[in-house]
Amino acid sequence: MEDILDTTVLVLIWIANGGLVVIFWLVDHILLLAAIPSFYLLIVQARQEQRLYALAAGGLALLASLLVPPPIPLIILVMAWAGVAAIRVDRFNPDSLRWRVVGGLALYAVAALGWTAYSAYVAGLSGEQWGALFAADEAAATIAQGRSFLGTISVWGLWIIVPLGYFSLLLQGIFVHAPLAASPEKIIQTVRARGEAAPQVDGANPQSWWPFVHR
Repeated sequence: MEDILDTTVLVLIWIANGGLVVIFWLVDHILLLAAIPSFYLLIVQARQEQRLYALAAGGLALLASLLVPPPIPLIILVMAWAGVAAIRVDRFNPDSLRWRVVGGLALYAVAALGWTAYSAYVAGLSGEQWGALFAADEAAATIAQGRSFLGTISVWGLWIIVPLGYFSLLLQGIFVHAPLAASPEKIIQTVRARGEAAPQVDGANPQSWWPFVHR
């Protein structure tokens, strides 16, 4: 009886420990989980011929959010949801803007993953060894002095410059055209319906006095 009780307690402890591990992992990757719905919307709302690209971009972005240290996961989360919001607001050509969003997220994810791989590779190299990757002899020592500068520029690029360029792209896509009361397709349909419903005047064709109707 005691053996059964001990086994039951041990199993419950294992289950509790496993549950705690899962909870801690979810909390540790809350930004990754929060970004998943945005990529789902980008994929399911994309045109059929764009969905594979959107899926690949989402996979790269989520992989970067998983592997690259902070604040990259937060930046990816903000970029993804900002893209979804911009597409929702745009009434002129949301498919074109969605394609820009997908491309921007994919490029940023590749840049983040590439920088992480590069950082991991050169982490164990001295300044002289790092300089020898790009030059030889005295030139290697000179180049080695710029290692910190390159790291600073890269961090600024990933944290500030590239995200700002992405947000500028979104704003350009939204404000490049004046706001419309409805989508261009609905406006064209409304104009055509009005032209077709207009009465004939002295046998004239409605298109002769309604210049915006084209068949």
